Amino acid sequence: MTSALDSVVDFITKYFIDPITQHSGYNIINTLTYAIILAIGTYFSIKFLEKINVRIDKRLILGLVPFMVFGGTSRALVDAGVYPDTPLLITPFIYINIAIVTIATMVVIRILQQRKGIDFHRNVFYVGTALATINLILVAINLERPAAFVYILGSFGALYLPLLLISRGHDGFLRGNEYIVGAHIFDAATTFTGIQFYGYIEQHVLTGYFIDHLGPLVMFPLKIIFITLSLYLLDWIIPEEDKDNLSIKNILKMVILILGLGPGVRNMCTILMGA
Repeated sequence: MTSALDSVVDFITKYFIDPITQHSGYNIINTLTYAIILAIGTYFSIKFLEKINVRIDKRLILGLVPFMVFGGTSRALVDAGVYPDTPLLITPFIYINIAIVTIATMVVIRILQQRKGIDFHRNVFYVGTALATINLILVAINLERPAAFVYILGSFGALYLPLLLISRGHDGFLRGNEYIVGAHIFDAATTFTGIQFYGYIEQHVLTGYFIDHLGPLVMFPLKIIFITLSLYLLDWIIPEEDKDNLSIKNILKMVILILGLGPGVRNMCTILMGA
């Protein structure tokens, strides 16, 4: 019995606790586990938003972008030693905590909307912007590598702008998903810059495999192909006419956006602060 318990403890320590406390990155076990937790969280998020009568649409997604920036900058400020190095601010717990802050904000704003008639989306955006601005000021105070900003924006623009032009010239193949694809190209730009110019390493299992064999430039085609195809299939499976399942499609798009923008902001700010 003790031996079996020790084995379980060793397993949890090796695949979950050590990657958090030692910042050793991801492995196949914790990656799959976090994916399952994300799926469960997505399901309950849909139910919660339906419960408080909030429509899950593009306006809500864009209104929550500041909270994604807040999460990414918070993680970077941990890397830089500005915020305490606590598991609460490290994956996966930082996602949970940012979600709690976001949900609490929406609940409060929803109550105020019902009682005072304030605009829900606008005020949610304002709260997120205030939180993100505080972190961005701290990033600016601790800035050490301003040139990295040029590398990131340069590589981002070099791919994203032509993609937009191609999309507009071919009946908009991005289908209104430009901002989501852009977030992942931005994430790719930060990964490429960090590895190519500043000696960082990729911590994710799958992308790390491709980078090890093909170099950091591979992040751009990987992101563009995989994300564009995923969004195209999602729009095909759940068309706009399918009103019953639009909430599912839109929250999945929000999750895809978070998985691009959050890490991208964290990477950029970590590089800029030399952490």
